[in-house]
Amino acid sequence: MKGIVSIGSNVILYAFLVWLLYDSTIHEWDPWFAFVVGFVLVLAIAISLIPSLHAKGVSPGHYPEDE
Repeated sequence: MKGIVSIGSNVILYAFLVWLLYDSTIHEWDPWFAFVVGFVLVLAIAISLIPSLHAKGVSPGHYPEDE
């Protein structure tokens, strides 16, 4: 169930970014906003497709003075 919610939320977020890109290029020309939205979209897709960019897990960190 968790996977379905994750996939659904990703589809909604990507659709929103594509709609923003359409709105800032075709509907009403705003090149700076279109560049920013396109950059975020390309970055999100690259992070999704390249597994080495995924966070493997979160750790609280290591503090030498705690030993």
